[in-house]
Amino acid sequence: MARVIICAAVAAAAAFSAHATHGILLVSDQVDGVADPQPFDRYYIRALRDAYPKAKVTYVVWNHWEQGEPTFEDLRKYKVVIWFTSTSGDAPASDPLRGNITLSPSEQESLVAFLSRTPGTTTLMLSGMYIAWNCVADAVREKQLYKPLFSDYLKLKYPHDNFDKWITVEDNWRLVGEAGCPIFKGNTYAINWRHHRNFPDQLEPAAGGGSARWEDAGRKRHHRAVIRARGEKSNGGTYKIVLFSCPFENIQHDGDRAEVMRNFLEWAGGWPFEEVAVEPASLGRVKALFH
Repeated sequence: MARVIICAAVAAAAAFSAHATHGILLVSDQVDGVADPQPFDRYYIRALRDAYPKAKVTYVVWNHWEQGEPTFEDLRKYKVVIWFTSTSGDAPASDPLRGNITLSPSEQESLVAFLSRTPGTTTLMLSGMYIAWNCVADAVREKQLYKPLFSDYLKLKYPHDNFDKWITVEDNWRLVGEAGCPIFKGNTYAINWRHHRNFPDQLEPAAGGGSARWEDAGRKRHHRAVIRARGEKSNGGTYKIVLFSCPFENIQHDGDRAEVMRNFLEWAGGWPFEEVAVEPASLGRVKALFH
């Protein structure tokens, strides 16, 4: 009887793993540390709906407030993870109580595993004005803390201007896409600043690539609002990661958000994503799949 149960479990895991790296996960993480959170799920959902008008883009929403932290075992089922944090995380990483609430240390580890250990091409979009500030900014020593997700994978070089020359974004600012960026393709997009908080991060890539710059009302350009990076995995796949410190929901027009989302999905491999089977290595692995 036990042998039958084991075989059934292996068969079920094989069927499960055939879809283990297929599709999109939206992680709605907009409540941590915020007394008056602003939810922006609808902007991501609409952009996914409108990205391919003649095809249905499927996705799963993970409500972080209700479901808690997604683990690597949760994330590895998907090809693309879009994790957005709204106004969460206005404290620096060096704050002993509120640092690392946008992405906890264990969540950062899970995202590194998603990028590095999931077979095939895996892509991560992080969208939040304070994600970098909350995870890497040491406001006491005014320096960037080393975090593998940001330093090794995103290849972030956190500008010192975030400590003493911060920006306040208004509705008449713009996102100016850089030539050669597959997400913005050199286009310029109007901003509608929907958040009741401000002073977002400025970004620079230590390597990898820029994607779009902040441009103020006087058409002065500041540090990047979006950066991206990619790399090769030891298992032969490719990882891709992009950080929007101008949160995606602040792109003003529905059509523009749909265009940027479509460009992002094309960069991630194009919809529908190719399925990559993940065979369980052992019964212990089979058990892990169902947790």
